[in-house]
Amino acid sequence: MATVAVTLGGVAFRDFEIPAEITFGGVQRLAIHQPVGGGRIVDTLGAAATEIGFAGVFSGPDAETRAQTLGIARDAGIALPLVWGGFAYEVVIASFEAAYRKPWWIPFRIALVAVENLVTALPSALVQAGLDIASAAGFAGLSGVSSTAAAGVTAAQTEVSGVITAAGASLDGAVTAFSAGVGAAVPIAAMGAIGASSAMLAGAAAAQAYLGRAVANIGIGAL
Repeated sequence: MATVAVTLGGVAFRDFEIPAEITFGGVQRLAIHQPVGGGRIVDTLGAAATEIGFAGVFSGPDAETRAQTLGIARDAGIALPLVWGGFAYEVVIASFEAAYRKPWWIPFRIALVAVENLVTALPSALVQAGLDIASAAGFAGLSGVSSTAAAGVTAAQTEVSGVITAAGASLDGAVTAFSAGVGAAVPIAAMGAIGASSAMLAGAAAAQAYLGRAVANIGIGAL
C-alpha cells in the first residue's frame, strides 16, 4: 500500500516521489578569543540552521497543481509546515525550481529556511497540538473525513486509518486494472481512479501524521 512520507503545507509527496534524501542541520555561532599567553576562550552565540533541501518529482494527474501550489507559496513568502518522519518544521520556501517535461511528470528542487523547529518547541506543545488538529481537519476533509475535530482525536485517528486502508486497496486495484487493461477505455478509467485514490490517500496520511503529533503534544502539555 502506498504511503506518504513527506508533506509541505498542503502538498504531499507519495510513492517514488518521496525524496531519496533531505538535507538539514546547522552551525553553532562561535566567538573565539585567543588571549596573549595562550589558551582559548569560546563564547557561544546561538544556533543557526542551514537550509533544508530536497529534490523529487511531481507525478500523476495533479502534478501541475501541486507544482503551482509551491510556486505560489514561494511568491507569497508564507510559512508552511514541513513534516517527515519524526521531524517537523515551520519553513519558508527560499527557492523552488521545476522542469516541466509532461503534464504528469515535473521534476523539481526546493530549498527551505526553517523558522522554527516544531519538535523542540515544547513550551507551546498544547498550542501546537491545536494547530495540528486544525491541519489534520483540513487534510482529512480532502479524503471525505468530516469528524476530525468534532469526534475527538482518538476517534478521528481510527476513522482516518480506515480511510487509508480503503484508499490503498482502491489504488492497488486501479493500478492492476491500468496495467492489465485491454484497449483504451479501461486504462483511461483506471488512470482517473488512480488519481482520486492517490489524492485521498495523501490527504488521509497527512491527517494521520498531524493527529499523531497532536496526541504526543497533548501528553507533553499535560505534564
